[in-house]
Amino acid sequence: MFNIIINKSKLLGVDSYINNKTIRLFCSSTNQVNKTPFNLCIIGSGPAGLYTAAKVHRQIPHANITILEKLPYPFGLVRSGISPDHQNEKKVKNTLEKVLLEHPHQIQFIGNVDIEKDIKFEYIKNNFHAVVLACGIEGDKKLGIPGESTLKNVYFAREFIGWLNGNLKDQHKQFDLSNENLAIIGQGNVALDVARLLLKKNSDELKKTDITSNSFDKINKSNVKNIHIIGRRGPLEVSFTNKEIREILNLPNVNTFINDISTLEVSEEDVSKLERAKKRTFELFKQHLKPFDQEISKNGNMNLIFHFLRSPVELLGNRDGQLSMIKLERNKLITDEKTQQKKAIGSGEFETIECSSLFRSIGYTGTKQFPTVPFDFNSVSIPNKYGKVLEEPKSDKFINGLYVSGWLKGGPSGSIPNISANSEETASMIHQDYESNQFSNNNNNNENTDKNYDGGHNSITSLLQPNHKIINFNDYKKIELEEVKRGKEKGKLLEKIIVFDELKNIINNS
Repeated sequence: MFNIIINKSKLLGVDSYINNKTIRLFCSSTNQVNKTPFNLCIIGSGPAGLYTAAKVHRQIPHANITILEKLPYPFGLVRSGISPDHQNEKKVKNTLEKVLLEHPHQIQFIGNVDIEKDIKFEYIKNNFHAVVLACGIEGDKKLGIPGESTLKNVYFAREFIGWLNGNLKDQHKQFDLSNENLAIIGQGNVALDVARLLLKKNSDELKKTDITSNSFDKINKSNVKNIHIIGRRGPLEVSFTNKEIREILNLPNVNTFINDISTLEVSEEDVSKLERAKKRTFELFKQHLKPFDQEISKNGNMNLIFHFLRSPVELLGNRDGQLSMIKLERNKLITDEKTQQKKAIGSGEFETIECSSLFRSIGYTGTKQFPTVPFDFNSVSIPNKYGKVLEEPKSDKFINGLYVSGWLKGGPSGSIPNISANSEETASMIHQDYESNQFSNNNNNNENTDKNYDGGHNSITSLLQPNHKIINFNDYKKIELEEVKRGKEKGKLLEKIIVFDELKNIINNS
């Protein structure tokens, strides 16, 4: 993870070995504590942003840290991206919240701030000594096949999970669950989340979570009976985790099928090369997936059908412009000569399945969220070295005072523990630059700086208020209190508020 070796006799420097690379981190001597004022802005209040704030505070305790968030509440994907039926994973919110609760003067949250729309990124840069970009990856990857952009009922899986979680930006979405056949393209955990939640439509357990009542009612009334999970790779190459695949394969009242039993016929040599977790996943497939049986599929249970080594090549519709069928190409695996990794290529053989709604869960393209910040679309991340942003990919020149953390730093993958280590590295780079006085002239010397304040938090509030409704952490706690109250009245964990004007009224009237 993140190992630090300290020369205790001097405490002048730290050699940190991260990902087999060495960087020099500087620590203050106990006799010479740097008290130079330091205003840091972190854009994004999910795990990456809050972990970075906590780790910077630990190394520079007097730093004034402002966290900007586009949404009116903190915690990012912990609130809106983790499936409602996985409440244990959502408990990390309690850890993240301590960052804001325990340091209310040094670490301050400002929500409902859309960068470039409400405030210019350059203004932020000019009013803070340093800025950390920690707002995650946007831009879901498309299939790029005929019918995808013209037919109705083709969705992104991430938006569906956000809708269930009460994410404000996804509440205008409409998802058609009125027909029997639904397909999910993708072989990662988000694909399983969508399938599992639809399979749990009569679950009292799900009803009692933080899923919105509106979305639960729609799932509960859905007519979906057959859920197809389709992926271009084979059962050995999937990205499902054991925990997720074991859970979905053991759901009650669900038949678990495989469309092509021959895709489970793999060599012992290939299986022997797998990591232990991958081997267990394959064992679970062999144990639970049976060849599709028409008679069993009509026994009253819902049906979950896995399609390995299949790629969608065309979406077909009916006269009303609604999706009705998916054309799939059978794939075969070959070994890439350069990487020695298995990759799927088309065989020229095709088949079709009936499908009235489709969810895509095949990764991210990324977007250039900040006009003056480079973005590497190949790695789907902002080019950086140890969290310090580079002028362009493969450059050796840094953009002074600009850092990155989380998925924007390393690409759209990684668990919350990984994000914690990721943010540790970024925080240490900020500390190093602070100790070497890299920030002395970053702000308060530009015509775009707010001259009435010393930059930092006040420069944001003075610009936006009173014309723009900003939401601080105390405001968020009022919202949360009301959500818990409404949830208790309905016998559930909480009832998320999904209308922005209602959020404002709660804040103003509390």
